[in-house]
Amino acid sequence: MKPARERAWDDYFIPGTTVLRNLFISEPEPFGIENPATLREREEFFTSLRIIELREHPIDGHFDYAHLKAIHRHLFQDVYEWAGEERTAPTGGFMSKDGHRYFPAGQPLTDAAEVQFHRIAAHDYFRGLSRRAFVDMVAEVWGELNVIHSFREGNTRTQLVFFAQLIAHAGWNLNHSLFEPSNSFRDEFIRARFESQDSGSNISLAKVLDLAITSAPRSSN
Repeated sequence: MKPARERAWDDYFIPGTTVLRNLFISEPEPFGIENPATLREREEFFTSLRIIELREHPIDGHFDYAHLKAIHRHLFQDVYEWAGEERTAPTGGFMSKDGHRYFPAGQPLTDAAEVQFHRIAAHDYFRGLSRRAFVDMVAEVWGELNVIHSFREGNTRTQLVFFAQLIAHAGWNLNHSLFEPSNSFRDEFIRARFESQDSGSNISLAKVLDLAITSAPRSSN
């Protein structure tokens, strides 16, 4: 595969398909599993294990871009060669995916992401805020990072792990169980996130997150 910065949109795919190249290679499938359903099952299996690992042993970081990339690298290390790398396509215009628009790859994406991480640091990682202000800030930055969409695949899972860790660092708790694929709350969250993305308003996203963010358990010591 080409070096990251030289990679075009089609280079992510197995030649002649719209299936992402992956690490499950074999003699008959030298670019990885070609059946999309099988790849999805394999991806979900391995990333779910990696998510559990990070809940028990979070990645040390400074809630910056390097931290987000490290989380993505850990989650998708078994699946994609480019795990942890910023996507490099498409360039020259906003990416359209399922009717929603995302930042073009390249320097505009990098710069936009860095703005959000500097914002987190400038607000002391959202510590010491009232609940209302805290939820609103999380929703605003989460909405922006989703439009930026740093990775070719796996943005939602990476964001969930990153923000759960940030929320815990600020003294709150994100209810992980609500975001399980079997929970209808996840669908509400995704709808609210798309509304944020399409309209620029984070009101619905903040309302949904308000249901998922709880007070951190008090220490028994």
